[in-house]
Amino acid sequence: MSMMKKIRTGVPGFDVLTAGGLPAGRSTLVAGRSGTGKTILGLQVAAHMCRTGTKTIVVGIEETAEDLLATGDTLGFNLSGLKAQGLLHVADMMRPLDEPTIISGDYDIMGLVHRLEHLVAQTGAQAIVLDSATALFTPRPPLDLLRSHFFQLVHCFRRLGLTAIILAEAPSDYSQLTTLGVEDYVCDMVVVMRLAVDGDRRRRSIEVNKYRRSGHYKGEFPCTITTRGLAIFPLDAPDRPESEKVERYSSGVAGLDEMTHGGFLRNSIMLVRGPTGSGKTMLAGLFARGGALRGERVVYYGFEEPKPTLIRNFDEIGMNMTDLVRAGDLKIQCRYPEATSLEDLLVDLRLGLEEFQPSLIVMDSISSIEHASSEKGFRQFMIGVASILRGHGRSALMTQTVLAGTASEHTAPYLSTIADAIITLDYSPSSYDLNRTMRVVKMRGSAHETHPYRLEIGAGGLNIERWPIESYGASMKAEGQWKDARS
Repeated sequence: MSMMKKIRTGVPGFDVLTAGGLPAGRSTLVAGRSGTGKTILGLQVAAHMCRTGTKTIVVGIEETAEDLLATGDTLGFNLSGLKAQGLLHVADMMRPLDEPTIISGDYDIMGLVHRLEHLVAQTGAQAIVLDSATALFTPRPPLDLLRSHFFQLVHCFRRLGLTAIILAEAPSDYSQLTTLGVEDYVCDMVVVMRLAVDGDRRRRSIEVNKYRRSGHYKGEFPCTITTRGLAIFPLDAPDRPESEKVERYSSGVAGLDEMTHGGFLRNSIMLVRGPTGSGKTMLAGLFARGGALRGERVVYYGFEEPKPTLIRNFDEIGMNMTDLVRAGDLKIQCRYPEATSLEDLLVDLRLGLEEFQPSLIVMDSISSIEHASSEKGFRQFMIGVASILRGHGRSALMTQTVLAGTASEHTAPYLSTIADAIITLDYSPSSYDLNRTMRVVKMRGSAHETHPYRLEIGAGGLNIERWPIESYGASMKAEGQWKDARS
C-alpha cells in the first residue's frame, strides 16, 4: 500500500495537526463563519506552496484580485512578488456589483470548469485556492443541483491533478458545516475554523473534522491571527532525545539550592505558589537575575504591574535589574492579560523563544491570566505553554497566587501535571510577627528536602535557611495559642 503524498502548508502548527499537511492532488474543504480566518489560511498556504515550487492559482469570488494581493502582502506573504515571478496567478471572478443580476435558464458550472482548465494549461498550476464556494453558488440553485455542481467542481480539480483548498461559509460555530448544505463526503479533508464566545471573550480554534486515509489530531485546538498570518497550537511537544544530559543550575537563592540538593534541573518547569506578600515575585526576580548574571539569556513576563514599577521595586531592594536589561541578557515584558488574548500570549512566547533564544523564562503571575480567561481557555493556554517550553527545551519558573494557608494544598490537576517542581511560600501570624516558610512539595527526578525552611525578606531579596524542628514546633505552638486567643 503506497503512502499518501502530502504537501506542507507552512502554517505554524497545521502540519502537526494533519500529520504532514494537505492531501496532494485532492480537495480540502475549509469551513467557518465570517471572520474566522479562512481567507488568511488559504492565502498563507498558497504563498508557501508557491515558495516551495508548487505553482498555485487563487480564485477570488468574494474579493478582487487587488484586495487579495493586498491582504497577503500586509501579512508578509509577498503575494505580489510571487505573482511577478510567475509562481502565483490570481483570477478575479467577482460578479459585477454595479448592475443588477438577471437570472435565466438552468444553473451551469461548465463555464467555470472550462475557464479553470484554460488557466491550469496556461500557468502550469498544480494547486488552487477557491474563495469561496458560498459566493460561487449565489444565487443558490436547488439543493440536488447544487450538490451535483459541487461534485463536478471537485471532480474537475481531481482530474486536473490539483491540490485544492475550497473555502465555504458556515452558518454558526457549531452546526452544519456550510451554509450550502453540501455534504463533506466529496472532499478528502475537512477543516473547521471557529470564533466562539468563551465567557466575555472570543476564542479562535481550528479542528480537522475529517482526513480520509490519514491520521490527524482530534478535537479543537487554539489558534490566532498574527501580523505574520495564522498560528495554531497543537498542545503537544515534539519528541526530544530519550536520554538528555542531567544538568543542574542555581535557582538564584542559596537556601533554595540547598533544599533542592544542588539547584533546579534543566528543561524543567517550576511552579511557585503562595499568597500575596509571600515573596513570589522576589523569588522570580532572583531566579531571573541569577541566570542573567551567569551570562544566560532570560525573559521575564510580568502580568501584574507595569515594567517601570517592576524594575524600580527590584532596584530599590538591592536586586539591580536595570544594568542587566541594558546589557541585553535580561528582557522584561509586562502586559495585562485583559489587554490581549491567550493565543496572542502564546505567539509572543513562541516568537520570543525563537528570536531572543532565552534559556530561562519567568511568568509572574499566571493567576492574572487565569482570572482574565475561562477555565477551558486557561487550561488550554497552560498546556500550550508547556508544549512550547518542552518543544524548545527551555526552563521556566511560574508564580501562582493562592490564599494564605492553602499553598500546599492540591492545585488544578493539569497544573500539577505540567510542573516538574512545586514550591510553596506561606506565612502565618504568630504573636507579633509573621512566620514565613518555604517548602519543596515536589521535584521530579531529584531528591529534595521535605521539611519547611524559614524565609525572610530583606535587603538584597530573600534569605532562606534551615528551620530546626524545635524552633518550628515552638512557632506552631505559639501560632495555635494566638489563634485560640483570637477565638
